[in-house]
Amino acid sequence: MRALFALFVGLVLQLAPVISRSHAGGVLKETAFNENFYSFYIVDDRAWIVGYYGAILHSPDRGLTWQIQQSPLHNASFSVRFINREQGWIAGRSGTILHTTDGGKSWRAQPAGTTEHLFGLAMLDESHGWAVGSRGTTLRTENGGRSWTSSSIPGDFTFSAVAFVDRSRGWIAGEFGVIFQTLDGGKTWLKQKSPIEVAFSSGESRNLFALQLNGLDSGYAFGLDGLVLKIRAGTGWEVVRQRSAENKSAEANHLFAAAMSPGQIWAVGERGSLLRSDPDGKHWQQVKAAIPRVSLNGIAFGKNGFGLVVGNRGVVLRTEDGGAAWKRLKIDSRVSTKDLGRVP
Repeated sequence: MRALFALFVGLVLQLAPVISRSHAGGVLKETAFNENFYSFYIVDDRAWIVGYYGAILHSPDRGLTWQIQQSPLHNASFSVRFINREQGWIAGRSGTILHTTDGGKSWRAQPAGTTEHLFGLAMLDESHGWAVGSRGTTLRTENGGRSWTSSSIPGDFTFSAVAFVDRSRGWIAGEFGVIFQTLDGGKTWLKQKSPIEVAFSSGESRNLFALQLNGLDSGYAFGLDGLVLKIRAGTGWEVVRQRSAENKSAEANHLFAAAMSPGQIWAVGERGSLLRSDPDGKHWQQVKAAIPRVSLNGIAFGKNGFGLVVGNRGVVLRTEDGGAAWKRLKIDSRVSTKDLGRVP
Protein backbone atom coordinates (compact mmCIF):
# COMPACT_ATOMS: atom_id res chain seq x y z
CA MET A 1 0.00 0.00 0.00
CA ARG A 2 1.39 3.37 -0.95
CA ALA A 3 2.14 6.25 1.43
CA LEU A 4 -1.39 7.64 1.32
CA PHE A 5 -2.80 4.87 3.48
CA ALA A 6 -0.36 5.34 6.34
CA LEU A 7 -0.79 9.10 6.27
CA PHE A 8 -4.56 8.97 6.17
CA VAL A 9 -4.83 6.87 9.30
CA GLY A 10 -2.69 9.28 11.23
CA LEU A 11 0.79 8.27 10.07
CA VAL A 12 0.35 4.76 11.48
CA LEU A 13 2.89 2.47 9.80
CA GLN A 14 0.74 -0.63 9.75
CA LEU A 15 -2.89 -1.68 9.88
CA ALA A 16 -4.52 -2.87 13.03
CA PRO A 17 -4.48 -6.66 13.32
CA VAL A 18 -7.68 -8.62 13.15
CA ILE A 19 -8.48 -9.58 16.75
CA SER A 20 -9.82 -13.06 17.35
CA ARG A 21 -13.23 -13.12 18.96
CA SER A 22 -11.92 -15.17 21.89
CA HIS A 23 -9.62 -12.31 22.93
CA ALA A 24 -11.59 -9.34 21.62
CA GLY A 25 -13.34 -8.44 24.86
CA GLY A 26 -10.17 -8.17 26.91
CA VAL A 27 -8.24 -6.28 24.25
CA LEU A 28 -11.05 -3.81 23.65
CA LYS A 29 -11.53 -3.22 27.36
CA GLU A 30 -7.87 -2.29 27.67
CA THR A 31 -7.47 -0.30 24.46
CA ALA A 32 -10.84 1.23 23.65
CA PHE A 33 -10.26 4.37 25.69
CA ASN A 34 -6.71 5.17 24.58
CA GLU A 35 -6.46 3.79 21.05
CA ASN A 36 -6.08 5.88 17.90
CA PHE A 37 -9.48 7.41 17.11
CA TYR A 38 -10.07 7.97 13.39
CA SER A 39 -13.64 9.20 13.03
CA PHE A 40 -16.78 10.18 14.90
CA TYR A 41 -20.25 11.52 14.24
CA ILE A 42 -22.62 13.77 16.18
CA VAL A 43 -26.44 13.67 16.07
CA ASP A 44 -28.11 16.14 18.44
CA ASP A 45 -26.60 15.34 21.88
CA ARG A 46 -25.30 11.91 20.85
CA ALA A 47 -21.85 11.03 19.52
CA TRP A 48 -20.07 7.89 18.28
CA ILE A 49 -16.29 7.37 17.99
CA VAL A 50 -14.47 4.60 16.06
CA GLY A 51 -10.81 3.69 15.83
CA TYR A 52 -7.81 1.40 15.48
CA TYR A 53 -8.98 -1.80 17.13
CA GLY A 54 -12.57 -1.50 15.94
CA ALA A 55 -13.90 -0.18 19.23
CA ILE A 56 -17.17 1.78 19.05
CA LEU A 57 -17.68 4.37 21.78
CA HIS A 58 -21.01 6.10 22.32
CA SER A 59 -21.97 9.17 24.34
CA PRO A 60 -25.66 9.99 24.93
CA ASP A 61 -24.97 13.32 26.66
CA ARG A 62 -22.71 15.59 24.57
CA GLY A 63 -19.54 13.74 25.50
CA LEU A 64 -19.95 13.79 29.28
CA THR A 65 -20.09 9.99 29.62
CA TRP A 66 -19.10 7.18 27.25
CA GLN A 67 -19.80 3.48 26.84
CA ILE A 68 -18.44 0.71 24.61
CA GLN A 69 -20.90 -0.64 22.06
CA GLN A 70 -20.57 -4.25 20.94
CA SER A 71 -19.40 -4.98 17.40
CA PRO A 72 -19.49 -8.27 15.46
CA LEU A 73 -16.08 -7.41 13.96
CA HIS A 74 -12.99 -5.76 15.40
CA ASN A 75 -11.20 -4.55 12.30
CA ALA A 76 -9.84 -1.02 12.18
CA SER A 77 -12.72 1.42 11.54
CA PHE A 78 -12.02 4.57 9.53
CA SER A 79 -15.38 6.30 9.10
CA VAL A 80 -18.76 6.45 10.87
CA ARG A 81 -21.93 8.19 9.66
CA PHE A 82 -25.47 8.48 11.06
CA ILE A 83 -28.60 9.84 9.35
CA ASN A 84 -30.57 10.15 12.60
CA ARG A 85 -30.31 9.06 16.24
CA GLU A 86 -30.92 5.39 15.37
CA GLN A 87 -29.51 4.56 11.92
CA GLY A 88 -25.78 4.57 11.29
CA TRP A 89 -22.97 2.89 9.34
CA ILE A 90 -19.26 2.23 9.89
CA ALA A 91 -16.65 1.53 7.19
CA GLY A 92 -13.18 0.13 7.70
CA ARG A 93 -10.48 -2.39 7.00
CA SER A 94 -10.88 -5.25 4.49
CA GLY A 95 -14.27 -4.13 3.21
CA THR A 96 -15.88 -3.87 6.64
CA ILE A 97 -19.30 -2.19 6.68
CA LEU A 98 -21.43 -2.27 9.83
CA HIS A 99 -25.02 -1.03 10.22
CA THR A 100 -27.20 -0.21 13.21
CA THR A 101 -30.90 0.63 13.42
CA ASP A 102 -31.03 1.13 17.19
CA GLY A 103 -28.43 3.78 17.91
CA GLY A 104 -25.62 1.25 18.15
CA LYS A 105 -27.09 -1.09 20.74
CA SER A 106 -26.51 -3.73 18.08
CA TRP A 107 -24.36 -3.62 14.94
CA ARG A 108 -24.57 -6.01 11.99
CA ALA A 109 -22.10 -6.59 9.17
CA GLN A 110 -23.22 -5.78 5.63
CA PRO A 111 -21.81 -7.49 2.50
CA ALA A 112 -19.62 -4.95 0.71
CA GLY A 113 -18.42 -7.36 -1.97
CA THR A 114 -14.79 -6.25 -1.53
CA THR A 115 -11.83 -6.86 0.75
CA GLU A 116 -10.29 -3.48 -0.01
CA HIS A 117 -9.95 -0.99 2.85
CA LEU A 118 -12.77 1.58 3.00
CA PHE A 119 -11.64 5.02 4.17
CA GLY A 120 -14.50 7.34 3.15
CA LEU A 121 -18.24 7.00 3.78
CA ALA A 122 -21.22 9.22 2.94
CA MET A 123 -24.89 8.53 3.72
CA LEU A 124 -27.67 10.88 2.59
CA ASP A 125 -30.68 8.98 3.90
CA GLU A 126 -31.76 5.50 4.97
CA SER A 127 -31.30 4.17 1.43
CA HIS A 128 -28.56 6.08 -0.42
CA GLY A 129 -24.89 5.87 0.50
CA TRP A 130 -21.37 5.66 -0.87
CA ALA A 131 -18.03 4.25 0.30
CA VAL A 132 -14.54 4.66 -1.18
CA GLY A 133 -11.13 3.20 -0.46
CA SER A 134 -8.00 1.47 -1.68
CA ARG A 135 -7.29 0.47 -5.29
CA GLY A 136 -9.98 2.73 -6.68
CA THR A 137 -12.79 1.07 -4.73
CA THR A 138 -16.01 3.04 -5.13
CA LEU A 139 -19.25 1.55 -3.82
CA ARG A 140 -22.85 2.75 -3.74
CA THR A 141 -26.03 1.46 -2.16
CA GLU A 142 -29.65 2.31 -2.87
CA ASN A 143 -31.17 0.02 -0.25
CA GLY A 144 -29.49 1.04 2.99
CA GLY A 145 -26.50 -1.23 2.50
CA ARG A 146 -28.28 -4.55 2.04
CA SER A 147 -26.27 -4.62 -1.20
CA TRP A 148 -23.41 -2.49 -2.54
CA THR A 149 -22.59 -1.91 -6.21
CA SER A 150 -19.11 -1.10 -7.48
CA SER A 151 -18.39 1.76 -9.91
CA SER A 152 -15.46 1.52 -12.29
CA ILE A 153 -12.92 4.34 -12.14
CA PRO A 154 -9.78 4.20 -14.33
CA GLY A 155 -6.51 4.10 -12.40
CA ASP A 156 -5.26 2.43 -9.24
CA PHE A 157 -5.92 5.36 -6.90
CA THR A 158 -6.57 5.17 -3.19
CA PHE A 159 -9.57 7.33 -2.31
CA SER A 160 -9.78 8.92 1.13
CA ALA A 161 -12.92 11.04 1.05
CA VAL A 162 -16.40 11.10 -0.47
CA ALA A 163 -19.06 13.79 -0.10
CA PHE A 164 -22.48 14.40 -1.70
CA VAL A 165 -24.69 17.48 -1.76
CA ASP A 166 -27.76 15.55 -2.97
CA ARG A 167 -28.57 12.09 -4.33
CA SER A 168 -27.06 12.86 -7.72
CA ARG A 169 -24.07 15.15 -7.20
CA GLY A 170 -20.96 14.21 -5.28
CA TRP A 171 -17.16 14.20 -5.22
CA ILE A 172 -14.38 11.83 -4.23
CA ALA A 173 -10.74 12.76 -3.61
CA GLY A 174 -7.53 10.97 -2.85
CA GLU A 175 -4.10 9.91 -3.99
CA PHE A 176 -1.96 12.11 -6.28
CA GLY A 177 -4.42 14.99 -5.79
CA VAL A 178 -7.16 13.45 -7.93
CA ILE A 179 -10.76 14.65 -7.68
CA PHE A 180 -13.72 12.97 -9.41
CA GLN A 181 -17.32 14.18 -9.68
CA THR A 182 -20.57 12.32 -10.31
CA LEU A 183 -23.84 13.76 -11.58
CA ASP A 184 -25.80 10.49 -11.55
CA GLY A 185 -25.60 9.27 -7.97
CA GLY A 186 -22.24 7.55 -8.28
CA LYS A 187 -23.03 5.35 -11.28
CA THR A 188 -20.32 7.11 -13.28
CA TRP A 189 -17.47 9.40 -12.25
CA LEU A 190 -15.66 12.08 -14.27
CA LYS A 191 -12.24 13.43 -13.35
CA GLN A 192 -12.18 17.15 -12.58
CA LYS A 193 -9.22 19.43 -13.17
CA SER A 194 -7.17 19.48 -9.99
CA PRO A 195 -4.48 22.15 -9.61
CA ILE A 196 -2.25 19.77 -7.65
CA GLU A 197 -2.71 16.46 -9.49
CA VAL A 198 0.52 14.66 -10.36
CA ALA A 199 1.24 11.45 -12.23
CA PHE A 200 2.31 8.29 -10.43
CA SER A 201 5.58 8.36 -12.38
CA SER A 202 6.45 11.77 -10.92
CA GLY A 203 7.27 10.27 -7.55
CA GLU A 204 5.57 13.23 -5.85
CA SER A 205 2.96 13.07 -3.11
CA ARG A 206 0.03 15.47 -3.50
CA ASN A 207 -2.59 13.46 -1.65
CA LEU A 208 -6.00 14.75 -0.56
CA PHE A 209 -7.58 13.40 2.63
CA ALA A 210 -10.81 15.31 3.32
CA LEU A 211 -13.73 17.08 1.63
CA GLN A 212 -16.03 19.69 3.17
CA LEU A 213 -18.85 20.60 0.76
CA ASN A 214 -21.71 22.97 1.48
CA GLY A 215 -23.40 23.10 -1.92
CA LEU A 216 -22.42 23.01 -5.58
CA ASP A 217 -20.50 26.28 -5.41
CA SER A 218 -19.09 26.05 -1.90
CA GLY A 219 -16.61 23.48 -0.74
CA TYR A 220 -13.04 22.62 0.20
CA ALA A 221 -10.52 19.79 -0.07
CA PHE A 222 -7.64 19.24 2.36
CA GLY A 223 -4.37 17.37 2.08
CA LEU A 224 -0.62 17.07 2.46
CA ASP A 225 1.49 19.91 3.88
CA GLY A 226 -1.50 21.96 4.99
CA LEU A 227 -2.97 22.16 1.50
CA VAL A 228 -6.48 23.63 1.10
CA LEU A 229 -8.37 23.74 -2.22
CA LYS A 230 -11.59 25.66 -2.86
CA ILE A 231 -14.17 24.72 -5.46
CA ARG A 232 -14.96 27.19 -8.27
CA ALA A 233 -18.41 27.18 -9.88
CA GLY A 234 -18.88 23.53 -8.98
CA THR A 235 -16.47 22.27 -11.63
CA GLY A 236 -12.97 23.57 -10.89
CA TRP A 237 -10.68 23.95 -7.90
CA GLU A 238 -8.15 26.58 -6.84
CA VAL A 239 -5.42 26.56 -4.20
CA VAL A 240 -6.19 28.85 -1.25
CA ARG A 241 -3.51 27.52 1.11
CA GLN A 242 -0.31 25.62 0.48
CA ARG A 243 3.17 25.12 1.82
CA SER A 244 5.50 27.94 0.82
CA ALA A 245 8.54 29.83 1.97
CA GLU A 246 6.23 31.94 4.12
CA ASN A 247 4.65 28.91 5.79
CA LYS A 248 6.63 27.58 8.72
CA SER A 249 6.78 23.81 9.07
CA ALA A 250 4.29 23.92 11.97
CA GLU A 251 1.80 25.64 9.67
CA ALA A 252 2.15 23.08 6.90
CA ASN A 253 1.22 19.83 8.63
CA HIS A 254 -0.95 17.31 6.80
CA LEU A 255 -4.71 17.90 7.24
CA PHE A 256 -6.93 14.86 7.72
CA ALA A 257 -10.46 16.16 8.45
CA ALA A 258 -12.59 19.33 8.33
CA ALA A 259 -15.88 20.77 9.56
CA MET A 260 -18.02 23.92 9.55
CA SER A 261 -19.33 25.96 12.45
CA PRO A 262 -21.24 29.24 12.17
CA GLY A 263 -18.92 31.72 10.45
CA GLN A 264 -15.86 29.46 10.54
CA ILE A 265 -14.15 26.56 8.77
CA TRP A 266 -12.07 24.10 10.77
CA ALA A 267 -9.40 21.54 9.87
CA VAL A 268 -7.33 19.10 11.91
CA GLY A 269 -4.22 17.08 11.18
CA GLU A 270 -0.83 15.83 12.25
CA ARG A 271 1.22 17.12 15.20
CA GLY A 272 -1.78 18.58 16.97
CA SER A 273 -2.91 20.81 14.10
CA LEU A 274 -6.24 22.46 14.96
CA LEU A 275 -6.88 25.23 12.43
CA ARG A 276 -9.73 27.66 11.93
CA SER A 277 -10.47 30.13 9.16
CA ASP A 278 -12.94 32.77 8.14
CA PRO A 279 -15.62 31.65 5.64
CA ASP A 280 -13.50 32.33 2.52
CA GLY A 281 -10.94 29.75 3.59
CA LYS A 282 -7.96 31.99 2.91
CA HIS A 283 -6.82 32.96 6.41
CA TRP A 284 -6.03 29.96 8.60
CA GLN A 285 -4.76 30.14 12.17
CA GLN A 286 -3.60 27.43 14.56
CA VAL A 287 -5.52 27.37 17.84
CA LYS A 288 -2.93 28.47 20.37
CA ALA A 289 -2.98 25.92 23.17
CA ALA A 290 -1.16 22.98 24.72
CA ILE A 291 -2.76 20.46 22.35
CA PRO A 292 -0.92 17.10 22.32
CA ARG A 293 1.39 16.80 19.31
CA VAL A 294 -0.33 13.72 17.94
CA SER A 295 -2.38 13.30 14.79
CA LEU A 296 -5.87 14.74 15.11
CA ASN A 297 -8.07 12.73 12.74
CA GLY A 298 -11.65 13.99 13.10
CA ILE A 299 -13.64 17.12 13.89
CA ALA A 300 -17.39 17.85 13.87
CA PHE A 301 -19.97 20.12 15.45
CA GLY A 302 -23.47 19.44 16.68
CA LYS A 303 -26.13 21.76 18.04
CA ASN A 304 -25.76 24.68 20.44
CA GLY A 305 -21.99 24.97 20.13
CA PHE A 306 -21.20 21.33 20.91
CA GLY A 307 -18.19 19.95 19.07
CA LEU A 308 -15.49 17.29 19.32
CA VAL A 309 -12.01 16.61 17.98
CA VAL A 310 -10.56 13.08 18.13
CA GLY A 311 -7.07 11.81 17.48
CA ASN A 312 -4.34 9.31 18.20
CA ARG A 313 -3.62 7.90 21.68
CA GLY A 314 -7.17 8.45 22.87
CA VAL A 315 -7.14 12.23 22.46
CA VAL A 316 -10.59 13.84 22.63
CA LEU A 317 -11.19 17.59 22.74
CA ARG A 318 -14.63 19.01 23.51
CA THR A 319 -16.20 22.44 23.07
CA GLU A 320 -19.54 23.82 24.23
CA ASP A 321 -19.18 27.25 22.62
CA GLY A 322 -18.54 26.55 18.95
CA GLY A 323 -14.78 26.31 19.32
CA ALA A 324 -14.05 29.47 21.31
CA ALA A 325 -12.63 27.18 24.01
CA TRP A 326 -11.78 23.48 24.04
CA LYS A 327 -11.38 21.05 26.93
CA ARG A 328 -9.34 17.88 26.66
CA LEU A 329 -11.21 14.86 27.97
CA LYS A 330 -9.81 11.66 29.38
CA ILE A 331 -12.15 8.78 28.60
CA ASP A 332 -11.44 5.83 30.89
CA SER A 333 -12.84 2.42 31.75
CA ARG A 334 -15.27 3.97 34.21
CA VAL A 335 -17.01 5.37 31.08
CA SER A 336 -16.85 8.91 32.35
CA THR A 337 -14.86 11.91 31.19
CA LYS A 338 -12.44 14.00 33.15
CA ASP A 339 -11.75 17.60 32.27
CA LEU A 340 -7.97 17.89 31.74
CA GLY A 341 -8.02 21.63 31.29
CA ARG A 342 -9.24 24.45 29.14
CA VAL A 343 -7.86 24.86 25.63
CA PRO A 344 -8.41 28.55 24.77
